[in-house]
Amino acid sequence: MKSLNCLKGQYAKVIFAPILKIVECICELIVPFVVKSIIDEGLSSDGAHYGETDYIVLMSLLVLGLALLGFGATMVTQYVASKVSTDFGFRLRGAVYGQINSLSSSELDKYGRSKALNLLSSDSFSLQNGLFMFMRLLVRAPFLTLGSIVCSFILNVYAGLAVVIALALCAVVVALVLAYTPKKYGAVQSSLDKLTSLSEDGVSGARVIRSFNKQEDEVGLFQQVSSEYQHRSDFLAKINALINPLTFGLVNLAIVVVFYLGSFQFEVSGLSSGSIVAIMGLLTQSLTALIQFSRLVTSLSKAYASKKRLDAFLSLESKIQDGDKPLPEVEDGKPLLEANKACLSYGGESLAVDHVDFLLNRGESIGILGGTGSGKSTLLSLLLRFVDPNDGALYYGGVPYSSLRADDIRSQIAIVLQKAQLFKGSVKDNVALGNPNCDEATLQSALRDSLAEEFVSRYPDGVNHPIEEGGANLSGGQKQRLLIARALCSLRPILILDDSTSALDYKSDLLVRTNIKKRKNVSLILVSQRATSIKDCDRIYVLDKGAVVGVGKHEELLENCPIYKQTFEAQVR
Repeated sequence: MKSLNCLKGQYAKVIFAPILKIVECICELIVPFVVKSIIDEGLSSDGAHYGETDYIVLMSLLVLGLALLGFGATMVTQYVASKVSTDFGFRLRGAVYGQINSLSSSELDKYGRSKALNLLSSDSFSLQNGLFMFMRLLVRAPFLTLGSIVCSFILNVYAGLAVVIALALCAVVVALVLAYTPKKYGAVQSSLDKLTSLSEDGVSGARVIRSFNKQEDEVGLFQQVSSEYQHRSDFLAKINALINPLTFGLVNLAIVVVFYLGSFQFEVSGLSSGSIVAIMGLLTQSLTALIQFSRLVTSLSKAYASKKRLDAFLSLESKIQDGDKPLPEVEDGKPLLEANKACLSYGGESLAVDHVDFLLNRGESIGILGGTGSGKSTLLSLLLRFVDPNDGALYYGGVPYSSLRADDIRSQIAIVLQKAQLFKGSVKDNVALGNPNCDEATLQSALRDSLAEEFVSRYPDGVNHPIEEGGANLSGGQKQRLLIARALCSLRPILILDDSTSALDYKSDLLVRTNIKKRKNVSLILVSQRATSIKDCDRIYVLDKGAVVGVGKHEELLENCPIYKQTFEAQVR
């Protein structure tokens, strides 16, 4: 996919707007001739209509009519350009956001999260603005410039030559800037990516930075990257700033030449007073057009650099390819999720998941136990199809994952992750995230079963109480209870709790698990480092170094799995 694909259905308007600008340009080019006629014919003593008020008023009304016609064409063009570019920006950001969500976590990490966020904001705006300037100035600037040259020659050959030379030199200045700046804009955007990444790291890791007294080092690094970005931006701004004084100087030099020729009047140059005024108007118009063209060049240079970055990102193909089969219906007691010899490596020599066999029947509760780095989170990523295995296969209801849509699989699974992901909004907004249409009864039931009702009920505004970004105004246990409430409120048949009760005391942990088990038609996968939290599950998988080293009930594993036995006894003692 390319970024300009977001213009689909708007191509006619993109062509229509610049063409309409021709009407405005023609009106502007005719006005100097009408003004010349008023001066030479109506105001000069040797004019054919000298002293005729009706003639002067008629010509003045013609100027007014041309101005109104040009103004109308400009307003229509501006509206169309604004509407099309805004719609394009909306669609483009939607495409970038969709691409961010379609890529797997590893693919997005490889590309760079901060870089992707810049595409969503800075680059998308640059391309949107480039399209806006393109529709407004692409035809106007060159047409008005060439038209001014032709009209100058019609008025006087010598004055026309002066105009041509001045505008040619201006065009050389603009061309040199155009040839130099696009590559530099790419470097500026790269510096901005680094700056955004450092800012993101600084905000998210502020506590860690402070705890190790690394504030000065981080500030120094930020200032270094910021200075690099400032240096590149200033240098590029200085290059672009040369356009205005150079073009103004060259055009004003041409005006001096025209005045010099006009000093000879009719004897040598053949320039009348009206002709001089007309050529002055044409030069002013052409200068304005050139300045606008320089702005167009600057905008298109930025837009081109951003377009290449956007195209490269949008053309990335996710390794996760959807199938076209519908989700099968699964009866109670039948296999719901299944992994068969699943393997996954993140590029190293060792496997993060090593030939894992896993089974979740409908209505079962499954426990997964393992230490840090044992492969628990990676196995969950496979089950949620955030990544696909390098070898082996996964099934939903006996149908391979590759034959199903990833969104359909995820629509059946609610997950509570280790890291609390709460958003700025109310309690209700956060809990109802997985089910925006949930009713009051469902909401209250989810809060009650997750024990979140205990503290939410104490708020004067209840479920409308505001939550700060990341849940900054909540404790760790309160965050986890709200996350569990969100998962329960979604009413999905599969619930995954990924070490999501670690901040709860043992009593609260037990109460939450008991409440969840009372819910009908919920298949539970409970991931924990606490053996006591999963000992009542129908089946327990013990992971170590990416491999399954034990499967069975609590009593069976105490007898047959040394790792489980050691973990349980150590925690109980």
